[in-house]
Amino acid sequence: MKVENGNARQFYLDECVKSNWSTRQLERQINSFFYERLLSSRGVEAKKTVSAEIYTKEPNISPLDIIKDPYVLEFLGLKHNEHYFESDLEKSLITHIQKFLLELGRGFTFESRQKRISFDGEHFYIDLVFYNYIDSVPPTLSNM
Repeated sequence: MKVENGNARQFYLDECVKSNWSTRQLERQINSFFYERLLSSRGVEAKKTVSAEIYTKEPNISPLDIIKDPYVLEFLGLKHNEHYFESDLEKSLITHIQKFLLELGRGFTFESRQKRISFDGEHFYIDLVFYNYIDSVPPTLSNM
């Protein structure tokens, strides 16, 4: 943490836990010297005003709000639809990942998608199998 004062650092840690601050909120409070402003404010009402300022700048979020964040998937080329099948989304994502890996060039190998492996009589499927193999010995005339 970039807060040198140990008391201020502990204050910010406690407030993060208590108020469920995002990283952006924490940075804003540190950069606006929230701890110092709170200490320098005189009287209970002044301290409440400084504390209330946090929520006017950026409202408190709950963990459930994170789930509601929309994903921007227009690069996948899927038709606009409120409900996607997981298989369609996976197929489109993996196709784009595959194209990306192929662009990486020498040393990258795309093995397969939905690769079935069996272990102790149980079957498992690996979504994406790829590896990177770069020959550590540079080619010379003697080993070509």
